[in-house]
Amino acid sequence: MKLKKSAYSYVMMFGHLCADLGGGALPAILPFLISQKGISYAAAAGLTFALSSIGSAVQPLFGSMADKTSRPWLMSLGIFMAGCGISMLGFLDNYWAMFIAVAFTGIGSALFHPDGGRMANYVAGEKKGKGISLFSVGGNMGGAIGPMLVVFGMTIMGGLHGTAILAIPAFAMAAFMVTQHGNLAEFAAEGNKATKAAIAAGQKDDWKSFYKLTGVVFLRSVLTVGMSTFIPMYWMNVLMQSEARSGSVTTILSLSGAIATLIGGNLADRYGFNKTIKAGLTLLIPCLAVITISRSVVLSTIMLIPASMFLNFAFSPSVALGQKFVPNHLGLASGITMGLAYSFGGIVSPLLGKIADMSGLPTVMWILVAISVVACAASFFVPDAPPEVHGEM
Repeated sequence: MKLKKSAYSYVMMFGHLCADLGGGALPAILPFLISQKGISYAAAAGLTFALSSIGSAVQPLFGSMADKTSRPWLMSLGIFMAGCGISMLGFLDNYWAMFIAVAFTGIGSALFHPDGGRMANYVAGEKKGKGISLFSVGGNMGGAIGPMLVVFGMTIMGGLHGTAILAIPAFAMAAFMVTQHGNLAEFAAEGNKATKAAIAAGQKDDWKSFYKLTGVVFLRSVLTVGMSTFIPMYWMNVLMQSEARSGSVTTILSLSGAIATLIGGNLADRYGFNKTIKAGLTLLIPCLAVITISRSVVLSTIMLIPASMFLNFAFSPSVALGQKFVPNHLGLASGITMGLAYSFGGIVSPLLGKIADMSGLPTVMWILVAISVVACAASFFVPDAPPEVHGEM
């Protein structure tokens, strides 16, 4: 079955959703692991490290491979692996077995993203901001649905064994993607041909600007991982909310982020990629500060919505801008902006966990406020997107 080319933007969106379900569910699972398995904040942050860093660190390698030879089947395998690891988490008692299971999910996600981001660019046509935002919102939706799905699974199963429910959508989407391998390979061939024609017409990579952008994405990844990991813990241990309510905070972050990702892509197409990034990171600062200062559950919950939205205004424009800076290496650009840069947040997360164990969660929240200020300042050093070069094919 072959769909219209434009419809494959939505196929990639749902593929991204299923690849990121496990990553979205993990922060909602962590409060249960802390209370029922007795792991520490630092150990919980270590699982975040396993998810985001081990797999994401190899994403540039997968991206470079994707630029040389398209392998659509890697996307299917990645979704399958992502569902396998996280679904087993509730059945494990040994911490290092948990670590390996979460890392398996992270590697699966790493397999999907470079080819997925590259394919999303190919099927988007001229509206790259909108196309990449659809792809990106799939990840946000995975982050939003993952916590709800796993909490539902743990409720009906009466405990952590409910993590098994996460395997169902991942396995179903992986099977569907297998049926689309031929069509996706055709789109990849067309994209490669267009890239070669543009290179012949003088298209060059701007690595200096790309590295500046990557620095901003590194800082943004610390904020993303830090907020998704420590805000649920903050709700449970500082604002004194229940485990289930603390876990549901992740859903608020992800749903708000999903809406903002769609808006951010459209704003980027209309007003410019870097203007959208700078605006989002600037407006994030006061929102995080209010959440950190306030001890009102209602006010803090309300402020989560704009905080997540402003943070995610910068997400899809960052990915699309990275691809525009290095258009001859789309897979590598996707692997770095969605993988290696994101892993930086996972690397910093255990350090933040140790600070939380020693000095408390409010200290970690103030550190996130400080990082948001630095990320905002750094975004003003990133140039605008260069004009596209089109060659004859």
